[in-house]
Amino acid sequence: MALRFLTPRTPQDHLPLLIYFPGMDGTGQLFVRQQEQLVQRFDVRCLSIPGDDLSEWDELVDRTLQLINQELLTDPDREIYLCGESFGACLAMLIAARLPQVQQLTLINPASSFARLPWLVASSLVANVLPEPLYQLSARLLASFLIEVDLVSAADQKNLIAAMLSIASPTAAWRLGLLRQFNVHMVVPHLVEIPTLLIAGERDRLLPSKLEVQILRRQLPQAKTIFLPASGHACLLEIETNLAQIL
Repeated sequence: MALRFLTPRTPQDHLPLLIYFPGMDGTGQLFVRQQEQLVQRFDVRCLSIPGDDLSEWDELVDRTLQLINQELLTDPDREIYLCGESFGACLAMLIAARLPQVQQLTLINPASSFARLPWLVASSLVANVLPEPLYQLSARLLASFLIEVDLVSAADQKNLIAAMLSIASPTAAWRLGLLRQFNVHMVVPHLVEIPTLLIAGERDRLLPSKLEVQILRRQLPQAKTIFLPASGHACLLEIETNLAQIL
């Protein structure tokens, strides 16, 4: 299966185009909770990365830009809003740096801090050598680490685990490797003129998201920050999080 955009309903060409970049699972399936409100205001697309995709950053960017250009065939000047979560926030930054039509960039618990966290870097190096049963067990344990259990429905907790298990350990190890390589300081200078919304769950136990958005805020003069005091890393799965209202 190729890299593609998921479209939650019939395209609405009269609305601004909003493109969501998912977390490391890449499925895009976890965005369902937010779609119903967003489609009232945006023509929504969600990037879906195949579970066996081992592309470098440059290739992911080039192929995604090709998809975006296809969306712009009928209106090259169409307004574009980019929204990336965790791993997807890094990809969204790289795309925004090369896409002049971007009206707003939204980064949610961005994983741009990954390479500065020695314990995460060390654990990512182990992922590629884990036996598949142990990898699946670790993925299930990590799922509970990503969310505030009381804020996420039982169905969405199952969906999160399913999404995480949809990629095999070699793919997970590859994408963790991409995060180790990601150099936010090389990207930020290309984003200074883009209005940017930085969202952080203050109870993120995976990444120092609050600190990271504060760092980015100081580097991006057009940026604003929103902190979600009760939210964890996978905050878009939480029942009370309404991204359309935030935007």
